[in-house]
Amino acid sequence: MRNLRNVPRRGSHLPVLMKLFPMTTGPILELGYGVYSTIYLHWACYVTKRRLVTYEDNPDFYRFALQFRSDYHEVYCISDWDAIDISEPWSIAFIDHGAKAPNGRTFRRYIEISRLTHAQYVVAHDAENSSARNYKYHRIYPLFKYKYKYGGASPHTVVLSNTHDLSEFTV
Repeated sequence: MRNLRNVPRRGSHLPVLMKLFPMTTGPILELGYGVYSTIYLHWACYVTKRRLVTYEDNPDFYRFALQFRSDYHEVYCISDWDAIDISEPWSIAFIDHGAKAPNGRTFRRYIEISRLTHAQYVVAHDAENSSARNYKYHRIYPLFKYKYKYGGASPHTVVLSNTHDLSEFTV
């Protein structure tokens, strides 16, 4: 499980998640297990037993994430991202999975994000301009009324919303 090593910069999305978590009260969706995101979200949800759902397609990451499964934290191993039902009204949807797009050359995060326009906040990791070719976030930006990009740590993180004005949002 070499890919699960502790690399601090992989946690650059944490300031955004830590800011948004107390601003919301509903369920949280996590697409892609993360050494930093899953652990933080699991324990942040612990006290109130707030619903947290983690989907992962990498069997090694899934096996590691299973230790967090509880009555409030659902953990699923999937083989088809198109088959998961993510239509629930999520307070926060965090996207950081490593699945490839159908073309096999880029990542498919933009596809899942396009299915989450109903979430209060969509948070996507790796949003710096240098990653644009890999993640294609520019394809989904027009689907959202509000956008905030956090560049205080690298890789950058973007927050998208159709319900909450992000013009005054800061981390």
